[in-house]
Amino acid sequence: MSEADPSAGISKAVYGLLAVGSVAADGTKDVMTANWGTQVSFEPRLYSIAVQSDSHTASNIKATGVFSINFMPGGTHDLALKLTAHSTSGEGRLEGQESSVHETGAPVLGVAVGWVECKVVDSSQPGDHTVFFGEVVGGDVGPSSGEATTLAGVDLSYAG
Repeated sequence: MSEADPSAGISKAVYGLLAVGSVAADGTKDVMTANWGTQVSFEPRLYSIAVQSDSHTASNIKATGVFSINFMPGGTHDLALKLTAHSTSGEGRLEGQESSVHETGAPVLGVAVGWVECKVVDSSQPGDHTVFFGEVVGGDVGPSSGEATTLAGVDLSYAG
């Protein structure tokens, strides 16, 4: 077994840059930057995300059982930073950002190159993050063109 810090190896993993949309029980919408998400099943089509268990977003998802995934385009560094701010949550975080809602009520950002919305079918808390498994109930490409960016594309080391 190596004496090296495994963080160096883990830092080479490639993560997509996601904006996770959620809605509180009172209808307040919120979006946070995240990078731990992936499709985990074709039938049924499931997408999983991992978010800090004590976050506003995790509380919203636990309360309403829905979330959206917004795949972010290149050039969204400032927006990614805004959506990671721990000091704000709720509608104020979306100030100035065009968004829409669909079947689940979770916000979809106008700048997304693509999006999906999910209804939670299961969750697990194996550590300090909760992993939510959502059945994909809708989605489309966004009005922005181009490819989705990665976490490295906005010069962040972790979001979520």
